[in-house]
Amino acid sequence: MWHAAGYFDESDDNDRAYCVAGFLGHQHDCVHLHFAWEEKILKKFDIEYFKASELEWGTGQFAKFRDDPKNLFAPFSDREKALFREIKTASIDLILDFQIVGFGVVMMLPDYHRLNDELKRDGRILPAPYFMCSQLCMMEAGFIMWSLNSDSAPSQKGFVRPVFDSHEEYSGRAKQMFDDFADKNPWCSKSLLPPHYESDRDYLMLQAADNLAYEARRLLIVQEYDKHIPERKAMVRLKENVYRIYKLNYESMRAIVESQTPDNIPLTPEIANDIRLERYK
Repeated sequence: MWHAAGYFDESDDNDRAYCVAGFLGHQHDCVHLHFAWEEKILKKFDIEYFKASELEWGTGQFAKFRDDPKNLFAPFSDREKALFREIKTASIDLILDFQIVGFGVVMMLPDYHRLNDELKRDGRILPAPYFMCSQLCMMEAGFIMWSLNSDSAPSQKGFVRPVFDSHEEYSGRAKQMFDDFADKNPWCSKSLLPPHYESDRDYLMLQAADNLAYEARRLLIVQEYDKHIPERKAMVRLKENVYRIYKLNYESMRAIVESQTPDNIPLTPEIANDIRLERYK
């Protein structure tokens, strides 16, 4: 018997898209990445934590690197651009050095509100974006483990523990909902342990998950709204370790509401790579 871990974080712009995404890998790889992240990202660049959105805008932990930390709205200088690019590149390099597989769910928020308004007329309501996205991530994690276990002896089967970034509003309710989730999704739950909620300051894999969640959300925003903008180099590289990214638009969310079955996710992934999952055992 062996254990895998899945680490997931969210990224939200409160307007166009909401994402939950992260990485799954053998617990040994996740532990080694934790310590490598501490050494090669946090200590090297003298930051307490890594958050992709703060790096993107030079705020939070990265404000001290600005030419004028009191003016965070100033355009980046060439020096700032070079440093922030170096930090971003180092984070992507490190993720790609380890045997972890990425996946996630990006919800188009205008479509969510449209469908939710329609369902309310029938006395129904959609779960909050967090729950829809996080539960689909748990389903995918469970199906990955189910696939890895399909040809394994009983004593060699693996289990995955989903770990999410601490969320005061949702964590308690999410834990309470797990039994109901497992009853409704028996196939993917066979190898799925109840979720944990931890701080990204203590579980540094969550900072890597934040990186993917941010890039996945930005990618689908570009595909949906800003088609003239080229794909970000960070996501082009991260795709090497991405297994599935699902897009929740109006049609796919309605499909989930009307035809969800316990043995699959009734969506065609927006991004799907032919990755040999066996290498993550």
